[in-house]
Amino acid sequence: MAPTAVLEHVNEHPADLKSKVVEGEVQTEQQPKLPLADNYMYDFKYNHALPTIDALGQDIAADVDPIRTAEALVAQLSDVLGAGDAAGFTDLFLDYGVWRDKLAFTWDYRTFNFKENIARAAKDLLPATRAKNLRFLSPAPQIQRPYPDLAYLQFVISLNTELANAHAVVQAVSTSQGWKIWTLHTVIESLHDFPELPPADGHMTGSISWEKQRAKEDDEIVPDVVIIGGGQNGLVLAARLKVLGVKALIVDRGAEIGEVWTKRYEYLSLHFPHWADHFPYFPYPDHWPTYTPAQKQGLYMQWYAAAMELAVWNSSSVVKADQDANGNWTVQVNKGGKDDIRTLKPKHVVMATSLCGVPTIPVIPGIDEWKGGIYRHSTAHDSSRDFVGKKVLVVGTSSSGFDTAYDCARRNIDVTILQRSPTYIMSLTHSVPRAIGGYEPKNGVRPDLDEQDRLAFANPTGPGEELGRRNAEYLENADKELLDALHAKGLRTWRGQRGTGNGTLGQTRNGGFYFDAGACENIINGKIKVEPGYIEKFTEEKVILSGGRERQYDLIVFATGFSNTIDSVKSTLGDKIADQCEPIWGIDEEGEFRSAYKESGVPNLWIFVGYLPYTRFHSKRLALRLKALIEGVSPSPYTA
Repeated sequence: MAPTAVLEHVNEHPADLKSKVVEGEVQTEQQPKLPLADNYMYDFKYNHALPTIDALGQDIAADVDPIRTAEALVAQLSDVLGAGDAAGFTDLFLDYGVWRDKLAFTWDYRTFNFKENIARAAKDLLPATRAKNLRFLSPAPQIQRPYPDLAYLQFVISLNTELANAHAVVQAVSTSQGWKIWTLHTVIESLHDFPELPPADGHMTGSISWEKQRAKEDDEIVPDVVIIGGGQNGLVLAARLKVLGVKALIVDRGAEIGEVWTKRYEYLSLHFPHWADHFPYFPYPDHWPTYTPAQKQGLYMQWYAAAMELAVWNSSSVVKADQDANGNWTVQVNKGGKDDIRTLKPKHVVMATSLCGVPTIPVIPGIDEWKGGIYRHSTAHDSSRDFVGKKVLVVGTSSSGFDTAYDCARRNIDVTILQRSPTYIMSLTHSVPRAIGGYEPKNGVRPDLDEQDRLAFANPTGPGEELGRRNAEYLENADKELLDALHAKGLRTWRGQRGTGNGTLGQTRNGGFYFDAGACENIINGKIKVEPGYIEKFTEEKVILSGGRERQYDLIVFATGFSNTIDSVKSTLGDKIADQCEPIWGIDEEGEFRSAYKESGVPNLWIFVGYLPYTRFHSKRLALRLKALIEGVSPSPYTA
């Protein structure tokens, strides 16, 4: 069983409760609160209304040629970027325009919101980083009209700086002063002097078999980068580094690759279609099931590690990690769990152990004396098959809670879900086309993943938040029949943190929402019962819910989430390293993730986390950053 943290301090932000547990005691709260405060892990401070037709005072004319308009804008960008003309560059933007950069100009993840900040950054950056060879990329320039009152020109270009090739996604609006850039997203794509390596020849010329040669290479590897964690993030980053000629070693405590999925509850399938989840260099085979079974995903990861010839030490763990005064690492690893201690001196260490810290179960009076049944965290629950004919309580209404209750319902088990605070819920029918519709194969043909990634990751946080609110409102209206039926059964829903549905929740809490994968129908038809509140205490035989409601259950599954990623850093690298880390995840003042994909606060320590599409997109950027640092060509990140 994975280590489980017992919560002795409950953050006040998620408390839509009549009471809370603090230091093991129940304290009464006078007023209910929102499930999550708007500013929970969210410090962004540059919100601005969308550039609607009303706000701009004009629409895009019906006879506008998007290609010619984009060509004129590219010509202007080419002139100012080639000349290092900061003032001319800034003048191309709306007053509340946004320039977001990923390593192309800043060698960091930065966002410059509004003209004042764009002007300051451009003055510092553009004279030293000239861009040239601007060329259009697919798709062709188009006028986008996501809502009746919002219209903008969108196009994608490539450009070259002295060190790298990059792409840029431009979104521009028509104003009384001409076309102005609303958002510009510049993103590194490759290093001129260090391209990806060609495939190996493959002819066997040595004295041993391919399999034995691979084992020998893995055992004797002297890595430049040690990646801790062999989930999707660790695997894909290792593959990106390998094709750049960087030796990377994955250290994973699991007995085999893919356990992050194969050891989950047996009935789990990924909640979204696989269309946006492909790994680079090794996409899912044709005819892959739309919703990937978790155990199949684990097998895919095993195939990936083998196909890409990644160096992986399974059943292995970090015994000790130290840095000297210059940030040089010494990492001791127990290889294979057999007291085979190896000392490594990598240039960089990457934590790729997911956003989850350790599983958490709240402190509840009497829980250790309860003999009426058993309890476990959802991470230790693989199936409800042994509880047919018994009573089950699921505590928590995020994805794992709903999934666990659904598994019980489909076995006709008497199951109740206990809801402390409202949950954001959306149907797959309406959410999938809006979230990942661009990745859906058309007539059996998959779209170009790089092309779709450029568009999917183009919106900066500010405009993304405003669009997220509109999307959440649309989905709420589209799902009204579903939500009304859930409300009638006592399940409470809301529109998510900052009213953005799952958008901001994913950027902060990394949970608190549910894409309906079957549980909702079972709530509506009564096969899953809903109780409001929380467990107040246990007696020897009974469970006492808030308000004094006495209940008896044979199994309680706590789907109560995880602690922060920093706990994984502490347990792996030690308190000294962890104490130097900046906060991990959540949004900073500019609109960037804290510590993920960039400097962590600890020299040469990187945090690589996120969902499957994030894995593919951000792995390329982090691998290029590490390659540039190792080769000594990386400029210092822009910090002003």
